[in-house]
Amino acid sequence: MGKEMKTCLVIGASPAENPRYLLRYCQGDPLVICADGGLAQAAACGIAPSLAVGDFDSFRGSLPEGLPVLPLDERKDDTDMLAAVHAGLKQGCRRFVLAGGLGGRLDHSYGNFCVLHFLLSQGCEALLAGEREEAFLVGEGQTRRLACETGATVSVFPFACPVCNVSYTGMRYPLDHHDLYSDISRLPMGVSNVVEEQGASIAVHRGTALVIVNLEE
Repeated sequence: MGKEMKTCLVIGASPAENPRYLLRYCQGDPLVICADGGLAQAAACGIAPSLAVGDFDSFRGSLPEGLPVLPLDERKDDTDMLAAVHAGLKQGCRRFVLAGGLGGRLDHSYGNFCVLHFLLSQGCEALLAGEREEAFLVGEGQTRRLACETGATVSVFPFACPVCNVSYTGMRYPLDHHDLYSDISRLPMGVSNVVEEQGASIAVHRGTALVIVNLEE
């Protein structure tokens, strides 16, 4: 039996009507790192982090006493989320859940897609999570089973590549080795598929696919 991968839960600052959605990602006793304002989100649902990372421009309040802190300069290249990911990698984590990383500011959400791409390049498993949606990348030669309920809508787009070739199972609109293009002159065929079977999957035969799952309609 292979050694189980160590999981890191990074909590970001994207706003949520009910931050307690974060609790669904706490199973298995992950290493919890808060990225800047993610401290407030964690505190709102009683999650105790092991580390806080950031320049703390979005956190209002006092840092918890005794909490290890990795301070960052405001003039930096990495986002707080990426800096937290680097901290998790140094702790030996190979599976990442980036919660509080979708919704709110669009530029931050897109930046977090890029963090997913970095983690893919490092051979790590990664999930980007918001209150009502999740996103992940599937690399060339990989297959990802969907953990969502039937009826969830799923959209798939090429990411960091002009075209990706994909196959779907258990979806309302199945595909078999079909090309999806990022070229705006071509129809964006990856939008709003529907999960119809438990264990539905997406396989990528060429390129990289960004998968966005809407958990609620």
